[in-house]
Amino acid sequence: MRNLSLLLLLASWLPAQQPAGPAAPPPAPGAAPAAPTPTAVQEVAIRQNSAGETILMPRIRNVTRLHNSMPHQLIGIGVVTGLPKTGSSDRGTRQAILNVVRQLGINLTMADVVGGSTALVSLSCSLPPFGKQGQLMDVKVEAISDAESLRGGELLRAELRGVDGRTYVVAQGPVVTAGFAASGQAASVKVNPSTTGWVPNGGIVVLEENTQFFSESGALELQVLNPSPFNATSIAAGIATALEGTAAKVSAVDPALVRIELTDADRTNENALRLLNLVGNVRVQVENPAKVIIDQASGTVLAGEGVLISPCVVGLSDLTITIVEEEQVSQPNPFAEGSTERVARTRIEATTTNTELKKLGGGATVSDLLSNLKTLGLTPVQLIQVFQSLDQGGFLQATLEVR
Repeated sequence: MRNLSLLLLLASWLPAQQPAGPAAPPPAPGAAPAAPTPTAVQEVAIRQNSAGETILMPRIRNVTRLHNSMPHQLIGIGVVTGLPKTGSSDRGTRQAILNVVRQLGINLTMADVVGGSTALVSLSCSLPPFGKQGQLMDVKVEAISDAESLRGGELLRAELRGVDGRTYVVAQGPVVTAGFAASGQAASVKVNPSTTGWVPNGGIVVLEENTQFFSESGALELQVLNPSPFNATSIAAGIATALEGTAAKVSAVDPALVRIELTDADRTNENALRLLNLVGNVRVQVENPAKVIIDQASGTVLAGEGVLISPCVVGLSDLTITIVEEEQVSQPNPFAEGSTERVARTRIEATTTNTELKKLGGGATVSDLLSNLKTLGLTPVQLIQVFQSLDQGGFLQATLEVR
């Protein structure tokens, strides 16, 4: 029996269009413009075109990021102490403890170190762009030894380094875990992975990274989070409109990059911050990705609203083979010469179910696509096979991603 669940995420929920009310009186001369109502802002952010597809207009700051500013991934190794007999006693953990106590001026040997209340852990965090000295950060802690749980432990001072080998963050503090583990002589219970935790605000930035607003060419460059020619052109047009009347030159370099060129006098950090804040509030149109994502393990299918399917005919057949092993006893007749024997019997049953050919119309939106596929009465496994066949046959007008 198949016990799979199909999850179709729909993005076609739209607010009903409200009838236009009476026009508001113009503001008095010198008065500040009235703030837009929530309904007006929503109509700007989400609307429909003539084909019935949803058009999203997010802010530029939500669909781009500064090109030359990336987070710096940091890693480190540390020791967690104070564990209630849920730590580890392997040689690596005891060696790490020995290194710590020797740094503090205590001379011990490996035989003097007893495990069980400590654990050797890995540390990781992401240093954001423009991180400053003294800034607090959350640090992720994961056991790399045979510790049973990190619950109730305390992380000793440890360093987190970047790809250049330099120390950027120093971490220390209590470890917070979401789960727990308890065991006795004959039973044990575990809830959530308790060998992973966080040290909230336990990391402090000790070395700043040299992050710049401007690229090597001296321009402000914005990276498009969902690269496409339409998105890059739309973002560039929105920026050009916002900076109209200035000496800035805006261009879409490629589907993933938009460049803002400034004069030498305007090339300052203060002006760059002001321009990014001004441009970030501008709303622009972005296209819905035409992509279908299939997770074969869970039977999940995620389809975007812009997915189109060419009209075609689909027929499905399902073959089920059942093999039953039975064991029978052969008993000889009375007064007959023979012995009782066990005889194995194998029974094989094959059933075939076929569905009639059904027309699959083209879908313009997610709701149309769902209605077309529901008429076929597909199981999750069959639905995945249909999408793969549509892609191979050229009927699926979208990118298919199978995981």
